[in-house]
Amino acid sequence: MLPLYGQQFGTLSGTIVDDKNNPVENFFISTNEKETNTLSTHNGYYELKIPAGKDVEVFFQHISYKDTIITVHLRNNEKVKMNLVLPLSGEQLPTFDVKAKFDDGYVRIDPDLSFKIPTPSGGVESLIKMMPGAFSSNELSNQYNVRGGNYDENLVYVNDIEIYRPFLVRSGQQEGLSFVNMDLTSGVKFSSGGFEPKYGDKMSSVLDVDYKKPNHFGGSVSASLLGATAHVEGNVKNVFSYLVGIRYKSNAYILNSLETKGDYKPRFFDAQMLFVWNPLKKLEISLLGNFAKNQYLFTPSERKTKFGSFSDIKSLTVYFDGQEVDQYENYLGGLTFTYKPNLSNNYKLIISSYYAKESETYDIQGQYWLSDIEPDLSGESEDMANVVSVRGVGTYLNHARNYISAVVSAADLRGEHRLPRNVLSWGIKAQNEIINDQIKEWALVDSSGYTLPNIYTTPGEEVPMNDPSRILYFGENGYLNANNDLNTFRFTGFIQDTWRIDGDSATRFILNGGLRFNYWTFNNELLVSPRVNLLFKPRWKQNWIFFLKTGLYYQPPFYREMRNAKGELNSDIKAQRSYQVVLASEYNFLIWRRPFKLTGEAYYKYMDRLISYTVDNVKIIYSGKNDAVGYATGIDMKLSGEFIPGLESWISLSLMKTQEDILDDYYYDDDGNKIEPGYIPRPSDQSFTINLFFQDNIPSYPPLRVHLNFVFASGLPYGAPGAERYKIVYTDENGDKQVTRMPWYRRVDIGFSYMFLEQSRDRMKHKTKFFRAIKNAGLYFEVFNLLGINNVSSYMWVSDTDNNLFPVPNYLTQRLINLKLAVEF
Repeated sequence: MLPLYGQQFGTLSGTIVDDKNNPVENFFISTNEKETNTLSTHNGYYELKIPAGKDVEVFFQHISYKDTIITVHLRNNEKVKMNLVLPLSGEQLPTFDVKAKFDDGYVRIDPDLSFKIPTPSGGVESLIKMMPGAFSSNELSNQYNVRGGNYDENLVYVNDIEIYRPFLVRSGQQEGLSFVNMDLTSGVKFSSGGFEPKYGDKMSSVLDVDYKKPNHFGGSVSASLLGATAHVEGNVKNVFSYLVGIRYKSNAYILNSLETKGDYKPRFFDAQMLFVWNPLKKLEISLLGNFAKNQYLFTPSERKTKFGSFSDIKSLTVYFDGQEVDQYENYLGGLTFTYKPNLSNNYKLIISSYYAKESETYDIQGQYWLSDIEPDLSGESEDMANVVSVRGVGTYLNHARNYISAVVSAADLRGEHRLPRNVLSWGIKAQNEIINDQIKEWALVDSSGYTLPNIYTTPGEEVPMNDPSRILYFGENGYLNANNDLNTFRFTGFIQDTWRIDGDSATRFILNGGLRFNYWTFNNELLVSPRVNLLFKPRWKQNWIFFLKTGLYYQPPFYREMRNAKGELNSDIKAQRSYQVVLASEYNFLIWRRPFKLTGEAYYKYMDRLISYTVDNVKIIYSGKNDAVGYATGIDMKLSGEFIPGLESWISLSLMKTQEDILDDYYYDDDGNKIEPGYIPRPSDQSFTINLFFQDNIPSYPPLRVHLNFVFASGLPYGAPGAERYKIVYTDENGDKQVTRMPWYRRVDIGFSYMFLEQSRDRMKHKTKFFRAIKNAGLYFEVFNLLGINNVSSYMWVSDTDNNLFPVPNYLTQRLINLKLAVEF
């Protein structure tokens, strides 16, 4: 049977030898695609065409050896060599995944790893957070910072359709499910900087996710204490394929471990589907759909938090009334037409529309007591502490009625032309954004001797709450009332070319260069950004690859960036700009006859026209104006490989410094001297991060495995809400000014899995159709925050009777366990 015309293929080749290095002839190599099979030659050589863009099982069979299965995932026209050493004893090799190696500087991530890493949030983001240069200090959140950028500086694509994060989310526990459904994912590609022109206009990173195009029936189900998932996939006569997945999450079990007690009722649900139809050999039509409904209902009751140093311990006790109800609904539809007139040309038209409807409503009153305490060594006190004095008593009331709706519609036309030594790509896109935002928030604090808000418009001028016409600022204490309507168009496009220059069989140059343009009708700004990537693979005995990535990266404001703390939109806002240079290397080598890889990247980013911001948990509050310049520089390193045969583990280290100079932020001291603070750390200034992921199994019983996730990082800067960032300083012993920082982030999660049915080990043993249909089945036992460390996500600020502000830490999850069952068929 001949393959369908226009179907894409990669090539798997290599040699098969026995344990004495003798070639093995007549090894039958086949796939679950019946039309692809071959035999090894007299010198053990084989070459097999593999359908591209999906997971394919390759079967190696010989009368003198046990059957061996290898799962491969190749891209179109890519060639991968895989040499096999088979012992004469006939012991079956463990199954392992072969991912096609692309010399483009992107990190390829195995989607299956997301199921093995023990983390409360889960999803592809749990993998991204472990990549060098990426970090998150909140395990409940799907958001992540990359090389000094914030959450809004990261691009996310699914099947070439851009995905947006929620507008109103304030904390990690409100987020719910991330968009990417890992059950539907076939490939994940990530770049932490220096990406090519075809990707959009952000300054930090790009996450490119491809969903599957199944060629046979299959699916999976899973259930845990945190939720459940299910998906089904199939193919009808190689003309129509379907992929459908649903997810449900309720993290009330985790939230009940937080210090703020109450009735948590989070419910997060989504359904996604991908239908692909081939009406003609040269034409493919696909439809990507998503519906998500997230609800966060919280009725707080009380909170008790101890904080401070060992010699100065304080306690905050709060009793609550009221509730919070948040709802986030979003819909996505993407229709893609792909036309391939021949093997050298490819045209794609993507028509997509994204709709988000979010509401945030709460009325919460808290009566608080701020006290000095000392340890009770007698054991008579219930919480092992005695109150020495009460420093503050008060009541605060927070109110919000915030509603936002957004419709983002786009038409994107792209082309790709494969020439003898280069690939030319281009694209043009028109996008319309319609946003309606209604904001109404206020906060009231009533304590001994004062009532807030009190608003300061100029130094020394106090405007009381009873003059609402003068209220200009909403911070922790104030009033905000705004209604914004936005209807704008963006026109973007790119052209790029990739040249492959092979000096000889052991030397290669790959040059990728191009331009990207962006025009936005809101501020009539036209942007042009050149980007260049160069790869050099030298003619050395060792397998080294070197990269140089450089370019100009703009980030035109989306809605959040152009809105200031008062809720006003700045019509003069400009795109943020970043000049980037990245030097990277990759070294592939063998230890114990197993593959290992050492990567390193050094980077420098100079940024101007920055829009300064502060962060409250996962909510970003922008200044709404281009008021800063800054830089980010650092080194990322990672060592990965099979420390245990067939199981990948890694350790990574990131060192970084990012600072910014807020323009015109001078002030006068008590003597009338003008003070210019200069450069101060950005809110994402992560000095160092260490990540470790390790897998192991019981040597005598491989189905029983352990997965260890370790994170150690320096603390992030923070300060009181509404205060000028450059004034949030203290002086250390050497007289240097430093922005106040959170404690170091330290976390260890551990998981155990029992794969009681696995395709590499058990599938061919069972004669029954039922067991042969099950690819994998496992039971997972996870322990979150194994060491029980109190990591800080943010701070709550309270005042004492002398109007002194105290930061009260909001701690993250305590030690918890989770049980999960997963079956793949």
